[in-house]
Order: sequence, then C-alpha cells, then structure tokens
Amino acid sequence: MLQITRVDIVDGQTLDIELSNGHLILFDTRHLPKTNHSYDVLRDLEVLPRPGTDGQNIFWRDGPRIALEEILQWLSIQQ
Repeated sequence: MLQITRVDIVDGQTLDIELSNGHLILFDTRHLPKTNHSYDVLRDLEVLPRPGTDGQNIFWRDGPRIALEEILQWLSIQQ
C-alpha cells in the first residue's frame, strides 16, 4: 500500500511529500479546494508550520488533515 514517508514545507506554502515508492509530490497548498472550509486556515497563513504524517494523512496539530487519497485524486483531475 502506498504511504507517505516524509512531508516538509518548501517556500512557506508548498508541501514536499515523499511516498513509499520513491516518488515526490510538490503540492502548493494555495490550490486546496475552496469548498472545504477546514483548509481556509492553511490558505490564510503566510508560512505553514511543519506538518506531521501517519502514512495516510498529512496533519497539523489542532488543524486540518489532508488524506493521501485526496491529494492523488486532485493530481489526477489536474492532468
């Protein structure tokens, strides 16, 4: 099963996500769906705090979670 092995922040707003298959995803959080208001707090920050991961989710303490499945869906829509 595909998992997130590491997640960091690049340039204050971009997630640098490393997957268990060796692929990297650079995801700009300013492009998070505006329909999910739990992401508003992330879009409003100039510099994101470093997130954590449990392998299937990226999360911030007392903040939102972004599932790997969601990220992969968003990437497939953008093609």
